[in-house]
Amino acid sequence: MKENIEKKETIDIQMLMRYLEGNVSSEDSTIVKRWFSNSDLEHELYEKSLRFWDETPLEPNIKGYSGAHILDQIHHKIKIEEELFMNKIKPKIGFINYLERIAAILFIPLLVASLLYHIKNISNENLQSYSEIYAPYGTRTNFYLPDGSTGRLNGGSSLRFPTQFRGKVRDVKLTGEAYFDVISNPRKPFVVSTENIDVKVYGTTFNVMSYADEQTTEVTLESGKVEVFKKTNNIIKSIGILKPNESCIYNSLSDSGKILAVNSAEKLSWIDGKLTFKYEPFDEVIRKINRWYNVNIMINDELLLSYIYYGTFQDETLDEVLRLLQLTAPIGYRDIARERKPDGTFEKRTIEIFSKK
Repeated sequence: MKENIEKKETIDIQMLMRYLEGNVSSEDSTIVKRWFSNSDLEHELYEKSLRFWDETPLEPNIKGYSGAHILDQIHHKIKIEEELFMNKIKPKIGFINYLERIAAILFIPLLVASLLYHIKNISNENLQSYSEIYAPYGTRTNFYLPDGSTGRLNGGSSLRFPTQFRGKVRDVKLTGEAYFDVISNPRKPFVVSTENIDVKVYGTTFNVMSYADEQTTEVTLESGKVEVFKKTNNIIKSIGILKPNESCIYNSLSDSGKILAVNSAEKLSWIDGKLTFKYEPFDEVIRKINRWYNVNIMINDELLLSYIYYGTFQDETLDEVLRLLQLTAPIGYRDIARERKPDGTFEKRTIEIFSKK
């Protein structure tokens, strides 16, 4: 009968020495780092150091180390007492070599300890912490990033970012819509990642809209320069570089993107508390109203989907917006009774919109 025994990882002292000398492959370097991060191997590391003591030759040739200073002091004392020790030259040389061996072996644990401390510090630095900001539906929230960049989140959006930007890229993760005012740093680009696209920023003010329930993602540039990349099947490909007053619209269903000239002030009017529609289909209007007022509006007539709206609302209540919409199209609306939850709160307001024709 064969017994399946899990093979325990062991330490190769020769590989360890090559690593300390800087003469090791990237694959072996990864293995050595794994040894030092494995607490189960600490005892074996200690035993390997003791074994290396016994196996080290009397005249070690260790890179970065010289026993000249110690030997110089010993030779000086020998010279002073030369006559007394003239008849014991061989033991004397043996003792000198033994001291040199001790010095060399003491140097090895110091290197090992220093390496262990260094690797543990690197591991700690890689333990990055993150913050996440969420703007509930019906609200807008300002945010401030560790590099001094700022921005604003629209309702139903979240932004995840590291508490400290390390490495070569300032990367943030967005779901929903946000306006960014990014501080330029050519040596550390700023990247906004969404589900379907990445936006590489060169010090700029711009807007990204990428809601999970919509098939289109839109990037609008106000100032500066950004490059938009689509992510399809783990392949990243540039859609194009935007100039001010341009928008990139990416459709995830057709996997296609296009760049259009726009009025960025109108596109970004939500930052100033304005709900703007520019010749938009009725279903898109309702989606924006739902997010803006944290309400659930349902359309029960497909005829309404053909309506196109143009207008801007600011500081109006939901009922005022609905009444204004009635002035531009033959529609009506009614509230549906709200159910009370077990915790005493009520479901969000639900409204049904219908055609009066």
